[in-house]
Amino acid sequence: MTQITKYALVPALLVITVIAMVIASPALAQTSSGQFNPQTQFAIGTKLQVTSMYGLETSPPPIPFQNGAGRYFGQNGNHTRTGAGMANQQWNLTYLRNIPTANSSILISAQVTNDTEDGGIVWTVQSGTISYNGTTLTVTNGIGGIGKLNRVLIVGNATSSNGETYRWNLEGLATLYSGTVIVSLTGNVAEFNQSTTTVAPTQPYRGFTLTRALSLTYLATIS
Repeated sequence: MTQITKYALVPALLVITVIAMVIASPALAQTSSGQFNPQTQFAIGTKLQVTSMYGLETSPPPIPFQNGAGRYFGQNGNHTRTGAGMANQQWNLTYLRNIPTANSSILISAQVTNDTEDGGIVWTVQSGTISYNGTTLTVTNGIGGIGKLNRVLIVGNATSSNGETYRWNLEGLATLYSGTVIVSLTGNVAEFNQSTTTVAPTQPYRGFTLTRALSLTYLATIS
């Protein structure tokens, strides 16, 4: 529990506390609207950045099956765990302590290309970086946008310094506080065993061999 408390819970609680103070402040509350109009906030042609305020990468926990066995992919290789009691341990703090976790950050540069009928926007990812646990990936392309009820979705491709190809995706909800769009994002980054360096962001995972995957969680701004 010590590592998670030091590297995950404390910064997250600090951010939550700051947001709570913003909401509670009479002066700032007048300029905070919660839900917002993406088309008004980001006109077509606007260049924007998704910048993490705080983030984590986590090796996904084993997926429980009826027989209590699970398998997950981590940065240190594949892991398999069996046992009838595993499913009952998913919410045990000892179990959570054993899940590998590290700090992560993301910076995505994009440009708004169109509006949508439901009041949202669509953008094209131009560049960026995803960093976690000493590894930095270069974002090569992608697409994304903000849709109905301020839901955010971003998918794209990235490469490592060794030329490995990765696919990443993030989604979450955005809100407006004191003129700043804040978004909570969750998703993953996965390495694929394939030789093509450019993959269409809309192409499904089918046809690729997943060799490594990490979960991503961010509290970020869109500006």
